[in-house]
Amino acid sequence: MALIHYQFEAIHPFFDGNGRTGRIINILYLVMQGIIDIPVLYTSKRIIDKKSHYYRLLKEVTEKNVWEAWILFILDVVESTAILTAGRINNIRILLDKTLTTARKKLPSRVYSKELIELIFRQPYTKTKFLVDVGLAERKTAAEYLKELEKIGLLESKKIGRENLYLNKNLYKVHDDMSKTWTYHHVG
Repeated sequence: MALIHYQFEAIHPFFDGNGRTGRIINILYLVMQGIIDIPVLYTSKRIIDKKSHYYRLLKEVTEKNVWEAWILFILDVVESTAILTAGRINNIRILLDKTLTTARKKLPSRVYSKELIELIFRQPYTKTKFLVDVGLAERKTAAEYLKELEKIGLLESKKIGRENLYLNKNLYKVHDDMSKTWTYHHVG
């Protein structure tokens, strides 16, 4: 993957977007090799945070044929991103279990379903249409379900135009907290 990434960046085939494309190729390569099942590693953050180091190593490969430091850097990017991602996934699972318990206790039985709670974890916000699209409820009932989730503190609504969006504030907080606690262990 490190060799492929270097070659792509060295060729620099596009006027714009080479960095983003190169980072996507990295993740797709890991999927293609069966190292990860789905493209969940966001290596861009680590690379962007260490941009000057990244460019210095790229230049050293080009000018001095120094591969070892480059390969170790890319391995560190994957490792540190995997550690962060595993932690984030674990925190989301814990939050999902806690939310399921809270919803089961506090929601009326006509509203509570595991499918509803799992739906509000697909992304940090939801809206009535999402519930309708997956067949959980008709539009009016779906809106009531979301209001019930807001009443017990699991969602927070915000009017955007004519539509209400519902933020899963705890899920958003997990994502935000993990982004703030990004730490690196190996390459300086």
